[in-house]
Parts: sequence; structure tokens; C-alpha cells
Amino acid sequence: MLTINKTQMSAFQDSLIRAFEERTYAHLKLFFPRHCLLLGEEPMRKIIRQGWQKAQSYDLTAECCVRSYIEFTCRLGSGFDTDPLLPWAARILNDKTTLGQVERGDRLYDQAWDYIDHISQDYRDPTGKPTTARFMDELRNLRHGRDIVLTQSTYPDARFMDELRNLRHGRDIVLTQSTYPDFAREMAWRFETIFPAKCQYIGEQRVQNLIPRGVRSARAYGIATERGIILFTLLMFVLGNGFADDPLLPWASATLSDQRVANEIDRVDRLYAEGVGFLKRWWDSAPERGD
Repeated sequence: MLTINKTQMSAFQDSLIRAFEERTYAHLKLFFPRHCLLLGEEPMRKIIRQGWQKAQSYDLTAECCVRSYIEFTCRLGSGFDTDPLLPWAARILNDKTTLGQVERGDRLYDQAWDYIDHISQDYRDPTGKPTTARFMDELRNLRHGRDIVLTQSTYPDARFMDELRNLRHGRDIVLTQSTYPDFAREMAWRFETIFPAKCQYIGEQRVQNLIPRGVRSARAYGIATERGIILFTLLMFVLGNGFADDPLLPWASATLSDQRVANEIDRVDRLYAEGVGFLKRWWDSAPERGD
């Protein structure tokens, strides 16, 4: 009678995982060529392994369900399952009592594509042609100390206008309790102006809730100036709640954890440069049809 000991079983399971990794990497090279091109093979394999482990934590074991989970990791960020801006993801993934794993996978697929279809409007011009102009203009404004012009009739609060002028002249002002209300209002305005479709989809309250979370997260990395927090929070909004340690975005964690960059202004400038560089490489590598 054939028996299999624990060592043999472990080796067998490891071989199954490696085979899955090979099939999935081949799949990602075909359907996510830009990810594979910009990140390279080993980082993508790391994402596959991490996706496998996270899918298992949600009792997703069927290969089709695990691969779908990894695909949405690539589309929405590695932390999409716990992103407060995407509450439907956690709700579907954790609904193990009433839904089987295949049904959960199907619902996740439908909901994720509904979300993607809606927010894609923010990256198209009035004719429907893909564009990144609004977001890139906002980043350039941050880099050069310029702000979108606001009139007194739009924002009559004098102190708020003073703060915008300070940003315009490139001053790095430490965010304080007294300046936070105006800052939060400015951030909400930025989001609604640049990303109206996404703001409408996720709802005003979640947009508002992101702002203090962005402040806390930025400060955890030693970023306390308004310019730095604006940049950090914008990246959270666009790239995902966990962008700072997402293996899909290795430049972010490398920049924020680099102890050699002790000066906050230098760290913010580098985060800006790395972020813009990544986004430019990403968009430059897009297919000609702009998908």
C-alpha cells in the first residue's frame, strides 16, 4: 500500500503551487504585458505568490477564482480587498456563508468591472478619447508650486486663499489642527474636480473619510507638510489605499522607507519624481488605441 509522508506531501503541494505560478505568469504576460514589462518577472511572480496566499485567506481555492483575484490585484492594487474606497470587495470576499467561491468570484468580477467602467470616464476627454491631462496637470502644479486658480466667489474664505497662495509660491507649510478644515475642503475640491466619476461612484462620505486617513498615513512616513500630504493622498486615491507598500509599486516603498533621505522636502520631491516617472512609463507603454 502506497503511503505519503508529510515531507512528500509538502513537496507535492509545492510542485502544484509552482505549476500554478508558471501557468499564471504565462497568463499575465499575455493579458497584463505592461505590468510584466515595467516590473519584471520576479516581482510579478512575487505578486502571484502573494495573491495566492491572500486568495486562500478568503477560501478561494479553485484555480479560476485565484487567478481572477490576482488579475484584480493587478487592476486595482494589492490592497484592493481592504481598501475603504472599494467596500464591495471586502463585502463579496467575506460573504462565505451564503455564497460559494465561484459565485463570489463571479460577483467580484462583475462589481470590479462595473467600477472600472465608471471611473474610466475620468481618464477621457469630452470626445471619449483617453487622456491623463487633468491628473498630470495637478501633479505638475504640486511640483512647481502652482495651484488651479480659484476665485473668491468659489472659495470666499480668505485664510483658505492665503494657504493656496502659499502653495503657489512653493512654501512647505506644516499642516496643523487650525489649518486642517481648509485643507480638507481643498482636498475634497481637488478630488471632485479631477475625478468626478470616481467621486460620484464611491460617494461623498468615503471621499471625505479618505482625507484624514491620508494625513495619518503620510505622517507615519514623516510627511507633515501640506504639499507632501496632498501628493500622498492623491496617490492613495489614484493608486490604491495601500500604494505605499504595494509590490506593484516598488518605487513607493523604496522612496518612503529610504532612511538616507532624512529631509522631508527631499522625500516629497523624490516621491513626486518617482510617481510621475512611473505614471509616464505606464502611459507611454499603453497600446496605441489607448486601452
